[in-house]
Amino acid sequence: MARITLSLDRPTGNFWIDTGLVVLIQQFGEGEHEAEEVLRKLVDRLVQKTGKSGVYFDQATGQFREYEKVNWVYPTNLFIKVSGVAPKIEIQINGKEEKFFTQPPVFDLSLKLRKSKNPCDICGDMVPLTDAKMWMYPFVVEPGKFGTFYPGTKRGLKLCARCALAGLAGYLGWLWKAQGRNALHFFIFHADLHEMKRLHEEVLRPLQKEGSGGGTAPVAFFGPYLHETPLGLLLALFAHVPESDRLSETARRLLATLLGASAEAPPSAVTLYAVTGKPGQAFNMQALREFSRLQPLYRLYEQWRQRLQRIASDPHQQLVRVLAQFQQGQDNNAETLWRDRIARAILEFDDPLPFVEQFLFEARAREEHPRPLIPGTLDVLNHYIQEVLGMEEQFRRTLAGFGHTLGAAAHEHNEMGLLYSLRNARNPEDFYRVLNDAQFRLEITVPEALLQLERGERIAGVPWGRVKTLLAIYAMNAYLRRSAPQTETSQPTEQEE
Repeated sequence: MARITLSLDRPTGNFWIDTGLVVLIQQFGEGEHEAEEVLRKLVDRLVQKTGKSGVYFDQATGQFREYEKVNWVYPTNLFIKVSGVAPKIEIQINGKEEKFFTQPPVFDLSLKLRKSKNPCDICGDMVPLTDAKMWMYPFVVEPGKFGTFYPGTKRGLKLCARCALAGLAGYLGWLWKAQGRNALHFFIFHADLHEMKRLHEEVLRPLQKEGSGGGTAPVAFFGPYLHETPLGLLLALFAHVPESDRLSETARRLLATLLGASAEAPPSAVTLYAVTGKPGQAFNMQALREFSRLQPLYRLYEQWRQRLQRIASDPHQQLVRVLAQFQQGQDNNAETLWRDRIARAILEFDDPLPFVEQFLFEARAREEHPRPLIPGTLDVLNHYIQEVLGMEEQFRRTLAGFGHTLGAAAHEHNEMGLLYSLRNARNPEDFYRVLNDAQFRLEITVPEALLQLERGERIAGVPWGRVKTLLAIYAMNAYLRRSAPQTETSQPTEQEE
């Protein structure tokens, strides 16, 4: 009978298998274990009662008996397609032969290790191997179907008993979030096995949402696209570093250390893997992404919180509202493509401004009752522009001030079309033509800093397109603020003005 050896000192480097190794070590401990016993206990945890009943024929009594049906837990059942098995018997009922189970079906899996020894495709051990079928390892399915994710395995993946069982245990280690039939996301953290075990035990397990059909992942917001839900997950985790009513002090210190928020020596970099697709009879995987810059992202989060403390009693929730607002519509019918693109830019430390501009002009400005961006949005953007995009603060302030003047004057003169002309400028000539029109039609003065075009089509060292986009955001937001009812929540902050 095959035996496996579990050790925190033997990672494979594969995010899914290592997650499963952590689950196995949590349940069975380090050391040697019987593979069949491990498999049986894993199956017990992955099968649940469905609340439905079936009928089998009890040969000992000659009677039909009811049994409670079971199935693989959701969403594991989208991957594991092995049905319950039991002997059957043909019985004649009303003159027709029908087949019935002779006992309640048993859900089971088998390793089916070969006798010959070959190197495992994951860990390299020279041992008997088994085929990595879909029920064992969800993101390696039929050879060629997802070959772009796992090039070189089109012949089919071959795994040793340890890696195969870890692949199965990986189902118990993921976080997941479902959005009905629209989307299903999986999240897997990967780093040093010792640190990952502590992360799962002390942080992720206490924060997991239980008893919810929508998933186990705690998220600040979510949607059908790949980047917005991971950002929502990270924001939910980040919130527990400064203070938490769910985590112990030890867990908070661990999370702070992993995210580089403490003075302790930094551990191995934590990486988040996100997989997204659509649920159905099976899981239709659409994309897999790796997010490895979690420590600098947390530092950015801390800085955002500090800025928002000036305007909100709960800066975390205000930040969530700022980043969640980029959608149109309500609930399940909301279009969140803008939010996903902004989330992608933030996660990759890229430029989110074109998508903020697009949202303002194509969504907010065209609403029946147009609204500006919620308070704090420009504070968040201004800090990002300075810290990540490297725009000089004084020039940004000049743009913000002129943008506010431009938007207010456009509203006063009913010249929204001028702002759309600004937004649609395709080259520096178009940009300056719009500014010239604004001077005469709105009777405003363009700051001299905007009029000096440098080599490489830059203005004050910034690509002209970014200057145009940021100016359009400031101006349209000021215009919409003048259009909206002046409530307490719509008043601009000092930084936004």
